[in-house]
Amino acid sequence: MKSEALDITIISRDQRLWLNFSGPFNNEQAPGIKEKISGLIEDGNRRLVVDLEGVTNIDDAVAPLFLFLVNLIRGKGGDIQFIFKNEVVSRAFSPYKNLFGIYPDAMALQSGGFFGILRRRRSVLSKKTGVRMSRPLALVLLCALAGWFLSLMFIIFLQSRRIHEQETEVIVLTQWKQQANVEIMNLRERIRPLDQLGILKDTAETHERK
Repeated sequence: MKSEALDITIISRDQRLWLNFSGPFNNEQAPGIKEKISGLIEDGNRRLVVDLEGVTNIDDAVAPLFLFLVNLIRGKGGDIQFIFKNEVVSRAFSPYKNLFGIYPDAMALQSGGFFGILRRRRSVLSKKTGVRMSRPLALVLLCALAGWFLSLMFIIFLQSRRIHEQETEVIVLTQWKQQANVEIMNLRERIRPLDQLGILKDTAETHERK
């Protein structure tokens, strides 16, 4: 039997609600966690941070659970960001890694990831070197950066729209798979008495003779 020792700590910090998970995260716990976080979203929380770095084991239903929650909160104008870099969680989330905002630690999340780190290093470098640019050169560079930025934003917009469509497709397929599994289990339970009585076998032999 799998351990139930999944610890969850919820704290409010930096205008976000932080959910820290530690221990094994099993399929049996997924419905309860889904209900809990859905309730937090319905209560008006729109900026969530889910820290999974302390998770020691993770089952296959956990990542689709968070995919559902991300879609739910984004539909209400919010977002969920994730913190983890351990191999167990990274492997479980790998099929959906492009659909989540994932950061290796809290510092990277708060600094805005790679671009935040780049901005800080550029500031430090300029202070050390004292390099200054002329206004015409600065204007040319600014126009080039503006063009690059607009192109990048357009590409991001197209990708975001495609990702949203893929999110919807994944959620629909996941729900369909779960529903199909439940229906298959129900059908197996229904025909089990007939199989035990040999009725299915006799019916199959009758069709073969015909």
